[in-house]
Amino acid sequence: MDKNKKIDGIMEKTAEKLTALVDVNTVIGKPVFSASGAQIIPFTKVTMGYLSGGGEYGEVKAVKEDECFPFAGGAGTVVNIKPAGFLIDDGKECRIVKLTDDPLDGLIEKAGELVERIARRHEAE
Repeated sequence: MDKNKKIDGIMEKTAEKLTALVDVNTVIGKPVFSASGAQIIPFTKVTMGYLSGGGEYGEVKAVKEDECFPFAGGAGTVVNIKPAGFLIDDGKECRIVKLTDDPLDGLIEKAGELVERIARRHEAE
């Protein structure tokens, strides 16, 4: 087997496993309906790190065309799936509720809501 095909095989198999692990239903969840009829759609933040490698080992010798050195390879992946918030559609408006530990994110979100309310009042007048 060609040495490049060995690395390709490792990478292809890892990509298949990652695709099965993180599909669109993991990032954007299935909608849930509240008693009032509001549609609530959860969403998550997915962070991935991937590393693969390999090489030949063994003693240095002349290798015939149909032979190859012994091969060692491996791959590793880190996946972090963290709930990020909800998209809520009550039929009148659609809003995002974020889940965050960062107080600055909450402050920015509240400031945006305040500006939106002021703009609505100004339009109504």
